Amino acid sequence: MTRPSEAEATWHQQMVLRETLSLAVPLHIVELRGMSPRMLAGIASESATTVGSHGDDLQYGGKHCATTFNAVARGLAAAALTADGGVDFAGQHWCADPYCRAASRFDHAPDVEEAELPETPPVPAPRATHDVPLTGTHL
Repeated sequence: MTRPSEAEATWHQQMVLRETLSLAVPLHIVELRGMSPRMLAGIASESATTVGSHGDDLQYGGKHCATTFNAVARGLAAAALTADGGVDFAGQHWCADPYCRAASRFDHAPDVEEAELPETPPVPAPRATHDVPLTGTHL
C-alpha cells in the first residue's frame, strides 16, 4: 500500500475536521444557548487562546489535540450565538437562528412569520369499511 500524497493527506484531514465540527458545534450551541453575551464572549476568548497556543497539536497531532478541537468547536458555537448572521468556517455555517439555512450571513432566510411555508398535503377522505363475519367459510 502506498502512502497518500501530501495533498491527499491534507484533504483527508480537512474532511475529518469539517465532519466532526458539523456534529460538535451544534452540540455546543445547545449547551451554551441561554448564556449571556458577556459569558459567550469570555468563552470565545478562552477558546481563541487555546487554539492559538495549541493549534499545531490539532494540525499535526499532539497531547493537546482533543482540547484544541473542543476549543475550536466551543468557540464557533459561542460566535454563532452572538454574531449577527452566525459564523462561517471551513465551508460550513452555524447560527443562533434554528431556521437559518444560509450559506453566509448575507443570505439569511427571512423570519418564520414572513417565510412562505410549504402547503400541507391534503388529508385523504376515509374509506368505507364493512364488517365481515368470520364463519370459517371465507378463510
